[in-house]
Order: sequence, then structure tokens, then C-alpha cells
Amino acid sequence: MRNFSWIFILMLCISNIYAQRWVEMMNDPSVDFYTVKQAFEQEWGNRPYERGKGWKQYKRWEYFMEDRVYPSGKRPRPAQAWEEHLKFKNKYERVPSAASRAANWTALGPQNWTNSGGWNPGNGRINCVEQDPNNASVIYAGAASGGLWKSINGGSNWTNLTDHLPVLGVSAILVDPVNSNVIYLGTGDGNGSDTYSIGILKSTDGGQTWNPTGLSWSIANTKLIRRMIMHPTNNQIIFAATNDGIYRTSDGGNNWTQSQAGSMRDVEFKPGDPPVVNACIDQFYKSNNSG
Repeated sequence: MRNFSWIFILMLCISNIYAQRWVEMMNDPSVDFYTVKQAFEQEWGNRPYERGKGWKQYKRWEYFMEDRVYPSGKRPRPAQAWEEHLKFKNKYERVPSAASRAANWTALGPQNWTNSGGWNPGNGRINCVEQDPNNASVIYAGAASGGLWKSINGGSNWTNLTDHLPVLGVSAILVDPVNSNVIYLGTGDGNGSDTYSIGILKSTDGGQTWNPTGLSWSIANTKLIRRMIMHPTNNQIIFAATNDGIYRTSDGGNNWTQSQAGSMRDVEFKPGDPPVVNACIDQFYKSNNSG
């Protein structure tokens, strides 16, 4: 019995020493991720979770670190991002002049709103803003559930263009640079899902009237449009990032094809190289053939 007690005490000491090893490894950036992981798994074995034993802390570290290490398991230096920031700043940043630092912002309103019974919603949420490329005084603003608004005097006054539409959410606006009277409207609240989309609408008279395009949905479909972009040299080519994938038209919205599946968040052309189109959800997508 006495021999068994000594053996038990010895095993306990060894276990504690090994436990200390993986803790020390975890705190040593020179030890690669997979070595730390193996040490922990060997020490912990098949034991169930025990409160206060370090399991939760290790698992949090493992979850955070696993996507950040190199394929070899080498861990990035904790200060690496900050060091690279300082290098970039020292190399490229210029000291701005006093004139360039001075920001001259003016609130355009509204300044007052109606309190809706005990809870004050404020002025609402704006999802997107677009300026007429041919007239800087003309600005469009899309609200999460308040429709499309237009100003023709640089934002001093606003007029709603969509009060007659069944869906009032707007998350994307395109103004055709060839003809500013042509406007594309991505309906629905792509950021908060407070309103759902009926598709992309098109106006040929500066937003006075709207017609559906070939990308049309029912509100019951629970679709969302999050972003639209127009080809920089071909105004007939448009991409729409939606929660049902990337849609593309090459005839000004008459016909659309789904070129990529998935709940897409953003889409963008490569500057100076429009055949390259980038899109993303929690993964990054790239097309080299105009989508």
C-alpha cells in the first residue's frame, strides 16, 4: 500500500510538471503551435472538462491562434502588426498641413424628429450615399427602411423618391455616368435585414418613376442586395452582391445571371484592370474573366 501511495504521488507530480510544460510552451512564442497543441492533448487526454484547470483558457488560445499561424506552426510575433504599421508610417506618411487637417463638416439634417411613444428612434439609418458623377450638387441617399432620397442642392434639401414603392429599404445606388437620368436601385436592407428586397429597380428619369429589371424577387423570398458596381468603361455591365450570390448583367439590367453562389457581402473591380472582379463573404473570391 505504501509503495502504491508513492507511485501515485510520483505520477501526480509528473502530471503537474507536464501541465506546466504546455502552459510555458503556450506563453513562449518560439514554440510552434502544433507542439503546444500536442503537449496539451497528451497531458489532458480524455479527461472531461474541469473548471479552473486551464482547459477553457487553452481552448480560447487555440481557437484564436490556429487561423493565424504559418503552415509550419510558427506563430507570428505579438508585436509584428504594430511594427509593420510603424514601418509603413515612417516610409509613406507625410506630415499634413494645417489646412489639410482642418475638417469642415456641417450637419445637413434632419435636426428634429417625432418621438414615437417612449422610445426615440432618432433619424434612422442610412445605408448608402451616391453622388451624380456629372453634377456634384445632386446626391442620393438610401435608408434602411426609409427609401431613396434625392438632393439637387448639395444636401440642403431632400425629396423622397420611393414613397409609392412597397419596399422602402435601400442598400445600393448606381448613377449611370453616361446618362445621369438612369439610376439603378438595390432594394432591401442589406445591412440589418429590417426590410427585404424586391430586386433591382431602374429609373430613366432621374428617379421620378421606377420599373423592375430582370432581377426581381418577392418579399417572401427574403433576399437582400448589399452592393452594386458598374463597369468603369461599359455602363451595360453591372454586378450585384446579394445574399443569394453575385448576379451579373451585360445589357443594362434586362437579363441577369448568377455568376457565383453564396451570401455575398461585397464586390469590387480591380482598379485599372476591370476584367478582374473580387467578391467576398467569409472567403475571398476572384474572377479573371469579368465575372
